[in-house]
Amino acid sequence: MKPKITSFFFFIYLFILPIQISKAQEETYNSELKVIIDNDIFAVFRDSDRYYSYGMGLEYAFKTEKFLGLQNLFKNKKNVFYTLGLKLEGYTPSQVREFAATPEIEDRDDFDRPFAGLLYATLGTTYTFERSFLKSELLAGVIGPSSQAGEIQTWFHENITGDPVYDGWQFQLEDQFIFNFKSTFIYDFNPTSKWFHTYLGGTVHLGNLHIRAAPQAGFRIGKYESIANSSGFHNSLLLPKKNSELFFKFNIETRFIAYNATIQGNLFDEKAYGVDDLNNISWHLSSGLYYSINSLSINFIYLWSTGVLNNTENHGYGTFNVAYRF
Repeated sequence: MKPKITSFFFFIYLFILPIQISKAQEETYNSELKVIIDNDIFAVFRDSDRYYSYGMGLEYAFKTEKFLGLQNLFKNKKNVFYTLGLKLEGYTPSQVREFAATPEIEDRDDFDRPFAGLLYATLGTTYTFERSFLKSELLAGVIGPSSQAGEIQTWFHENITGDPVYDGWQFQLEDQFIFNFKSTFIYDFNPTSKWFHTYLGGTVHLGNLHIRAAPQAGFRIGKYESIANSSGFHNSLLLPKKNSELFFKFNIETRFIAYNATIQGNLFDEKAYGVDDLNNISWHLSSGLYYSINSLSINFIYLWSTGVLNNTENHGYGTFNVAYRF
């Protein structure tokens, strides 16, 4: 009898062990802190700040059983998590180095686009499904001198990089409160592929900061997790602890733009300073390298777009993100 009992328990052990390993591989962290640095200095073919000049932010992602009732939406979801963010952005005209050498600028008409500072906070929710995910985000903040974007760029140039201090921030867009809603949906075309993956989706912005819609498509090559768990789609909080990623991602989107407050000023004030000339359709490409291991994710993405102001003035910048999960 003893050999039979031993064999029975050995069989049970062999049956349970793979389940335990699988659960360990699927175990994820509960929180993530991300640092975001955007700068057109990362665009190697540019030698001057222009258009979207810089951005820096923090984002905290977390999982919890209940949060503002949002956990009750979408009964068929696999996972849900939430984000809180804070970001500062600075926008400058082209030719800012020429402005720096000018003793005094007398007229806003000297600029092809306004100087603009943007400071905002975000609250976001991500719902993941079998082959897709849905992100929604509320943004609230201020455009104008109260953002302190000009002062921070001036301090950085004087004390860190030694770049010229740009005249013209005194003519930046006036203070205004901004409120925006953003929603993104992405669908996975081939979730079982091990090394090459394609997807399709789109993003919508509504509010007095941006009004636009942007269908997008892209692919990944390398070692990656599903789109619902991947750092390539800002879902690295759901990346299993034992898994890692190293891949290249390319994305293309077409933006149909109805309004951009950083260029056109106050949506509700026709007399407010802003530039009316705006292309309503522009193309945006991004390519990036993504690496995740254990509790750390690092990625660098280069972004390029056709002219939002005019067709001849393309723009490029880079973004560097570091996230730590705990």
